[in-house]
Amino acid sequence: MKNYVLRYGLWGGGISIGLGLINWFTVAQIYGPGVSQAIGYLSIVLSLMCVPLGIKYFRDKLNSGKLTFVHGFKIGLGITFIASLVTFLYSMLFFAMAGDRFDEWSRKGLSETELAEMQAQIAQTPDFVLTPWFQGLVLFLTVFMIGLIINLISSLVLKRAEINDQ
Repeated sequence: MKNYVLRYGLWGGGISIGLGLINWFTVAQIYGPGVSQAIGYLSIVLSLMCVPLGIKYFRDKLNSGKLTFVHGFKIGLGITFIASLVTFLYSMLFFAMAGDRFDEWSRKGLSETELAEMQAQIAQTPDFVLTPWFQGLVLFLTVFMIGLIINLISSLVLKRAEINDQ
């Protein structure tokens, strides 16, 4: 694997972990699930800004200012995959360690009716859905899908044909 793809992917995953921990220990505890979820999606998008940065680095520093859409998309796909994988591993650890506390937190501020509805839904949910690996998989897919969109846009914007020497 290319060194720069690994580096930018690890940076993206690290930013996701850092922002996720800040969110959990501050925003989530003060404002509850609704605001925390919005901040969570924002942190995913911010962490995936490593995708266009990695593509731009390749184009400008390693490829003489040239980049095709396909090559840019492949680079972005690698960065997105690594960032998603790091987020998957972090999510599995998070849910394994804070699972019960997370469940209590997610019920915070719910009315009796909402709480009863939530418990009824959980009762109908297959057991594997509540496991850390499945929660990690959901986050992996979420980050990966958002990353694909960012990658597509980045590859289109950053593509550059060969520069004519004049």
